[in-house]
Formats: sequence, C-alpha cells, structure tokens
Amino acid sequence: MSRTLVISLSVFVALVTMPVQAQQVPNPTIAAQVPAPAPGPWTKAYVQMVGRMAYVWGWPLAVQINQRATHADVTEPMMVNGVGVAPVNQLVMWHDYVDPSERVLGNPNQDVVYGLSYMDLGKEPVIVQVPEFGDRYWVIEVEDARADEFSELGKQHGTKPGFYMIAGPNWKGATPAGIAGVFRSSTDGAISFPRVFMADSPEDRAAIQPLINQINRLFWSQRKAGGGDQ
Repeated sequence: MSRTLVISLSVFVALVTMPVQAQQVPNPTIAAQVPAPAPGPWTKAYVQMVGRMAYVWGWPLAVQINQRATHADVTEPMMVNGVGVAPVNQLVMWHDYVDPSERVLGNPNQDVVYGLSYMDLGKEPVIVQVPEFGDRYWVIEVEDARADEFSELGKQHGTKPGFYMIAGPNWKGATPAGIAGVFRSSTDGAISFPRVFMADSPEDRAAIQPLINQINRLFWSQRKAGGGDQ
C-alpha cells in the first residue's frame, strides 16, 4: 500500500478534489454481518496486510474527529492565517481565492471561493440553504467521516435553490415541510466543502459576495423555530 494512497484518503485532500460517487460496500449494522477472519495460522505477511488495511480504513475517521475537535472552542466563523474556521454545524466561507501562502490546504482549486463546515449529526439534522447561482458553477460537497461523498448538491446535479436536509444514520424524524431534498450520512460526523466559481476580476469578486453570504446552515430545530417548516 503506497504512502500516496494513504495520504489521498485524508480529509484535506478530499477538500480539493472534485466530488466522485464511488461504488460503496454497504456498512454492516449488526455484528453477524461482519465477515469472520481467515482461519489460522496467520502469516506475518497476512497480519501486515490486515494492519495496513485497518490503518487506511481508519485514517479518515481519525483525521475528521481530530479536525472537528480543533473547532470545538471556536465561537464564530472567522479566518485564521488565511484558513476559515467555524463552530461545529456552522459554515465559514472564504471571500476570495485561497491565499498561496497558507500551508493547510493541499493543491486548492485556483478559480473558486471555498467554504468549510464540520457537522455533528448525532443530535439532529442540519439544513443547508442553497441560493440562486444562475449560470455560475458551484458545488456543496458533503462527505461522511470516511471521506465518502454522499450529497448531490451542485450545478452538475441540476440542484434547484432551496433548503436541503443533511441527516445522520439514526435520524428517524419526519422530513420537515419546505425541504427540497434529504441526504443521509452513514456517520454522525460529516464535513462540507462549498466551492463557487469566481472570475479573477474586481467586478466578479464584488458580484459573488451576496451569493456566498446566502449559503447558510442551520439546525433543523432552529429552522422550525423560525417558522420555516410550518
């Protein structure tokens, strides 16, 4: 297993790659669905292979948990050393291209404005507000804790403006009124990377600001309390 493959599973590398829907093996829900290990005796090579597979499988989970923990004490969306941070379940949007001097994001796209949100879906779903982007390219990528994208929010998907719900694996509530679509994560932890195209001109830099300010994220209970689901 190459070092490149291991690193490619990092959440930060997933941030800057285009979303791809991979064929996923269903996750087991009970112990009986987990295949038994190969009968012994286990060779050294087999043990090493299992260890490498476990490391690769667990890497995205550990990375996202650690990254989300660094946002636990953030009180409001802000930029820190050229990188956006926000409280869990809130969204921070850049307002310009990624600064070339930053050293957190690897190989960022050069023609989009980024956003970032870490989500904890264990308590309740999160509502994503999608504005009208017109002909402008945009995507709101959402990944579970295994770095598997499960959303279809973007120009390439023909997504309409409106409110969309991101729910965790154990959410059993009814879909609120006014929700245009529901996307369910296989894990309580999730991460989102909005990206919106911006031309390198003063005019488009000014034109994009109202759009990115309309990309919003709310708890389901906050939206309901505001009367949007009645």
